[in-house]
Amino acid sequence: MKIRSFLTAIAVMSCASPAALAEKVQLRFEGETLPSDVRDAVRAGLTDENRPETLFEARRQAERAENTVRDILNSRGYFDPQITAYVETNEVTTPVLEVEPGKLFLIEILEIDYSDAEPNSEAAQDAFDAITLAAGDTAIPAEIIDAEREISFSLRRNGYAFAEAGDRRVQGDREAGELRVTYNVSAGHRVRLGEVIYPDDIITETDYLDRLRPFEAGDLYTPQGIAMFSGRLSETRLFDLANVRLAEEPTRIMENGDAVYDVIVTLSERERNTVALGASIATDVGPGVTAEFTRRNLTKNGDLLVAELTVAQLEQELDVQWRRPNEFGYGRGLVLSTTLSNENTDGFDSQEFAVGAGYEVVEGPDFSYSYGVTASLIHEQDEFGERDLQLLGVYASARLDRADDFLNPTKGWRVEGRVDPNVAFGSSESQFIRAEGQLRGYLPFGEDRRLVLAGRLKLGTVWGADIEALPSDDRFFSGGGGSVRGYAYQAIGPRSDDDAPLGGRALLETSVEARWQFRQNIGLVGFIDAGRVSETELPSFSDLRFGAGFGVRYDTPAGPLRVDIATPLDPTDFDDPVQIYIALGQAF
Repeated sequence: MKIRSFLTAIAVMSCASPAALAEKVQLRFEGETLPSDVRDAVRAGLTDENRPETLFEARRQAERAENTVRDILNSRGYFDPQITAYVETNEVTTPVLEVEPGKLFLIEILEIDYSDAEPNSEAAQDAFDAITLAAGDTAIPAEIIDAEREISFSLRRNGYAFAEAGDRRVQGDREAGELRVTYNVSAGHRVRLGEVIYPDDIITETDYLDRLRPFEAGDLYTPQGIAMFSGRLSETRLFDLANVRLAEEPTRIMENGDAVYDVIVTLSERERNTVALGASIATDVGPGVTAEFTRRNLTKNGDLLVAELTVAQLEQELDVQWRRPNEFGYGRGLVLSTTLSNENTDGFDSQEFAVGAGYEVVEGPDFSYSYGVTASLIHEQDEFGERDLQLLGVYASARLDRADDFLNPTKGWRVEGRVDPNVAFGSSESQFIRAEGQLRGYLPFGEDRRLVLAGRLKLGTVWGADIEALPSDDRFFSGGGGSVRGYAYQAIGPRSDDDAPLGGRALLETSVEARWQFRQNIGLVGFIDAGRVSETELPSFSDLRFGAGFGVRYDTPAGPLRVDIATPLDPTDFDDPVQIYIALGQAF
């Protein structure tokens, strides 16, 4: 017996109403005993149909059922079933199938037949090892077919870029219940990579693009290398389209038989300039607007110049960053920054000019870290007086992101931290280390993830200097839309005799949100926030201030637009009964 193809059954849902359906076709199994799971699959595969009104309809129903049962048995390794279909005409006309499944076929021999030159012994062995079936296994058609794909993938991973599996040969022994499977495979030449050909009409320097290549000329082809190069080009956000492929024809054949193919890169560059606008409003800090200008490829080396202007009731800031990603190789970049800011809060008034330089390392989509140096000129006035400071510091930061979405996560977690040793000169001198870390987690409920429980924990500390010696911006404050909702901005923490916020040397904040997406673009949120600012160097879990409320989220391409209404559960003398916050993006 020669078996040329296998079919798997597809169960079809009936459109008839339940009252109009007859019982399924009666099945009567004979001969070889079928495992219970195969019997269940056969019964489940039969389609309920309208009760046959004529003998002709009943016969047609039995014939359809016969084909379905045969396909299901074939898909489970029973390739020679004997099925008899007939109709019983008693009080009710009933289609009947007598099923003798026959032998369960097993794999006797698996082999690969190469139609052209056989690959080297290592690649040939890897290709054979990629077959998950083995002699003695049940001959499941889907698994036999899937092995073709694994053989091709294995050969391509070993450099045979054009390996293809053709029609397989399957020979069966009915008496023994065994199959001999031969995979017909064309391996083709083993491919080595040649020159990378870039488009002529792009402004991006090819020297920069070459830094993104995960391979060198002469390396063996791998699908991962080509896909990785394409992914890295897309990651730069310089291109609307980035595609990498092998040339149609080899440039030469080497003495050992390897073929050299050039790598063709197709690119379509994005517009170089982007302007983005944002706004927020809260009852405690008033309205604020932001404008961001991005210039891509400033020097044609993949760099980004980003200027962000913030104008709010309590703060005005201009922040400019010049990012040179991949400056020192893929994932190793340089960040230069400068900031000019003015803050006028209940706790302090501060004007600051700062510059910084950092080395940024992106190890992958989940993990990145950076370190660098900063310098600041500060003029400030608070409860401890008026002073001019010069601040020099270094920093190190890291971020591990295992959440499923950057803008609106529903599953996973994120952790990030930063440490800043600083030395202050000028009106007062001090040395201190500021450290801050935050953990956020997201737990979905239900298959559709419409309900998400989100939580965060934030800790901070400053070591080495008293409160009065710390620059205002290096102290911790809490309260407001970005920390503990329901409380006024800077309302939580130590205060002076005049009830002005002083800030503290340690911070503890935590939040829990229940997010329910009850419409496609609209969600509801209930939340509880808590926080404490301490004068000591260690965060304290006692005497927490709690706030609670609810909110609405409307999904936009730039992230959720949130409206939160909160009230303080332990109000201070400076808190209103209700605070309202409107901003773009989740609270955390």
